[in-house]
Amino acid sequence: MAAYRRKDKERTSASWKRYYQRKKRELYDKKRAYIAANPEKVRRWKRADYERHREAYIRRAASNGRSERAKLQRAIYYRTNKERIATRHREYAQRNQKKIAEYLRLYRLSTEGRASKKASDRRCAARVAAYKAEWARRNRERLSQYLCVYLRERSRSDPAFAMRLRLRSRLVRIIHRHMTGRGATAVIQELLGCSLSELVRHLESKFLPGMSWDNRNQWHVDHIKPLCAFDLTDPEQQAAAFHYSNLQPLWALDNMRKGGRWQPHR
Repeated sequence: MAAYRRKDKERTSASWKRYYQRKKRELYDKKRAYIAANPEKVRRWKRADYERHREAYIRRAASNGRSERAKLQRAIYYRTNKERIATRHREYAQRNQKKIAEYLRLYRLSTEGRASKKASDRRCAARVAAYKAEWARRNRERLSQYLCVYLRERSRSDPAFAMRLRLRSRLVRIIHRHMTGRGATAVIQELLGCSLSELVRHLESKFLPGMSWDNRNQWHVDHIKPLCAFDLTDPEQQAAAFHYSNLQPLWALDNMRKGGRWQPHR
């Protein structure tokens, strides 16, 4: 009896496959017509079926998505239907412009969106730097007005930011004085804990291959332990943050990739 059932099942399956191959186009059209005529009914059925077999759906999706066969099938389908897929995406984007814009706005403001942008900026630091430089050149007046307002308002509401800004400006002026041959002994000693000549020797001892004072615009004076890791309203932490031993020359792109990250020595 078991053997008969197995053979009967195989015959039925083979018969159904032959029928499906002959009627595939017709069956597909009937299915599409039914879905178009009963969208709510189909949606409810799919939702109920998903809830009943949720774990199986998740396992199958994970398995299918990871398999090499699935990747190959997706690639073949995309190549075969590239124009149709592009048209469908364009039509969807045109119908849902406001919805997409709102989604992107919320995503950019989310923690995940900000982290994704930072990671992308680090990967594409050279391209991002070139784009920002070109944008700043074209919008110099607009950028200047924005920065004036932003820095003023941020400094009023954030004392630590105001302190960082003020101390960074002093450090930049010190480097500029060295480049132009003017002195600032008292300011340097107070801020960095060393003389100008000692600061120059310290930075030169840490120059990476290719660095010199002639290409100063290509590298930054980086704080090894970032300023954001200090409480700059505390005089002791302020002194440690700007002490010359916490400074190093770093190529501009590497400094952009580093950002505010710091890995203390273990």
